[in-house]
Amino acid sequence: MKTRYSLLAGVLMLGLASSAMATATIGLFFDTEGNTAQLVGEPGSVYDGYVLINNSDLLIGGAAFKMESEGGFMIVSETWADGLVFGTLLTGAEIGLYNPIAQFGDDPISICHIQVFSPTMIVNSHQTIVADPDYDTPMLANSSAILFPADGLTSSITLRPTPEIGVFWDEDGIETVSTQNGGFTEIHNAWIMIRNAEMMVGGAAFKLVLDPRIMILSATPVDGLIFGSLTTGVEIGLYSYLPVFGTDPGLLYTLQMTTFNNLMVNAELQIVNHPNYDAPKVADNSAVAWTANGLTSYLTIPVETEEMSWGQVKSLY
Repeated sequence: MKTRYSLLAGVLMLGLASSAMATATIGLFFDTEGNTAQLVGEPGSVYDGYVLINNSDLLIGGAAFKMESEGGFMIVSETWADGLVFGTLLTGAEIGLYNPIAQFGDDPISICHIQVFSPTMIVNSHQTIVADPDYDTPMLANSSAILFPADGLTSSITLRPTPEIGVFWDEDGIETVSTQNGGFTEIHNAWIMIRNAEMMVGGAAFKLVLDPRIMILSATPVDGLIFGSLTTGVEIGLYSYLPVFGTDPGLLYTLQMTTFNNLMVNAELQIVNHPNYDAPKVADNSAVAWTANGLTSYLTIPVETEEMSWGQVKSLY
């Protein structure tokens, strides 16, 4: 009797394990491993997307589904796995594979490869895999043509310019290269600005790396909550949002610097990542942090401009 009870318990446990198996998923990803469901890029470039099937534990013979899109971009190519395809990704497609494809465990397969493009900015356009119009849910078929429901996943596409943070030698945020006179009495003015952001800026995080021959005399930030310092890493939360659109830059710091009597050629002033982040960051007015490009600026000091007496001048000859 104990043996029969143990067998029955074993069968029940197997049944529970089977019922607890994850449902197959179909989703749009931007890598073939299924790790990247959010595309963040720039307008004007073509990006690859892959409709991946995962967790099916099937020898897949076909599929039926549709991608519901919030749009804002074009699909410039749509390439399906080798099979007979009816419909399109955006209208609803059914595919019968010529040769079944094994998909087991967490090792996804691509059923459709697309390329997306937009010449203009789009933010957080959602793409969701839903049912083909002929079915109630996204469907998979095994090699014996038995149908299985699948879960459709949601991904997002954001194409926007990458903000830039840099040290500029003019208040218009254009000049990153400057040649100036040196000497103890010379003060070099510069401005740390954000440009190319196309957003209302609410904050930023970055660090300034200076050539050791350059010393900051004063660094005046715009109104905001400041954590840290420029040369160790600063985080700024602005009290008032900063509009950075088109060619108009947004000011973060006003700098005054000296190079003493050092001479230099293309001494670097680099904007790099704050130690707490993997890249310079710009936050929008919804506190969403966007990766920014840190620029490198250059300063050349070819001569000193110290005052000299006529006797000192004559002594040079």
